Amino acid sequence: MSINPLNSSDTLAHAIEEMLHHGTQSLPVLQDGEFLGVVRLEDLENQLDDLQSLSSLTPELFRPAYVQVDSHELEVISAFGVFKCDVLAVLDRNGLYLGSIQASELLYAFAQAISFKIPGGAVVLELASADYHLSQIAQIAESGDARIVALYITEIPGSNRILLTIKLNKENLDGILQTFERYNYDIRAVFAQTKSAVDLMQRYNLLMKWINI
Repeated sequence: MSINPLNSSDTLAHAIEEMLHHGTQSLPVLQDGEFLGVVRLEDLENQLDDLQSLSSLTPELFRPAYVQVDSHELEVISAFGVFKCDVLAVLDRNGLYLGSIQASELLYAFAQAISFKIPGGAVVLELASADYHLSQIAQIAESGDARIVALYITEIPGSNRILLTIKLNKENLDGILQTFERYNYDIRAVFAQTKSAVDLMQRYNLLMKWINI
């Protein structure tokens, strides 16, 4: 369910109150109906004057944390990791603000996709752009009797590194993960098929930890 965005004229105190009310660490901000960026609770709490308006904040505190309305679940997961926010704005192809999505909603949708569309799991890797070799990654997957059914690349802003989200047609990824580690890949998140509510919550907590690193 989309949360009402903040307005640039809102005070920091109001923004903080809204985040605490919704139980989020971030919220989108609009200015004259246009998406300005996403602000984080931690950044707002570090400001000296909570009666100042959001519009008075420095530009770098407004993160361009958004996805497009037709983005795949795997692309959205990568965006959560890149921008370190638990709420992302959703825009249309023309940049019009349509609403927002929370990490908890995304995880539920992703779990549904894994469980009922294509059995298997997914892994998110972080690596240098120059180290990306699809043939090697496919070989690692095949060595674990798995096949890549989807793959998405997200650039990490301000660096030469990328997040690589790989959907595999195999549920047990232990052997494949060990091989990735032997090849010095940085494993940022793992999502495997599960019908257990406890396991789903554990994966949600891991995603939240990953986002907040």
